[in-house]
Amino acid sequence: MAGNNAKKEKAGTEGLTFTVAECGEFHSLGECHEGIGTLEEAVSIYRNIPPGRMNGVPSIGIRIHKAGEPESEDLVLDLVSGRAINTGLIRYVPEADSNPFVWEAVRELIKIFPEKEVFD
Repeated sequence: MAGNNAKKEKAGTEGLTFTVAECGEFHSLGECHEGIGTLEEAVSIYRNIPPGRMNGVPSIGIRIHKAGEPESEDLVLDLVSGRAINTGLIRYVPEADSNPFVWEAVRELIKIFPEKEVFD
């Protein structure tokens, strides 16, 4: 996955990109980045948000876009939220659970952030 633009490739009719938000609950509070093409870039942005000005719980998320659908129908889901990686939530969202790129990203995030608790 490193440096691989697989997140922008089609998985069937779906494309996957990443999001990083200074406040995962309200992305409009603080720094928010969308349309990030690789997990490595998302992690770099996440790590470069100065902790002294965090307005909320920082997050790394995914956006799954189905070709031909309006962006307002995109699935947006946080994978990393604060000190946790929430894999259990993914299982409740069929579009995310069935996407192999989502699970590849989760496995990488667990390696990158061994200090974060994994909730399944």
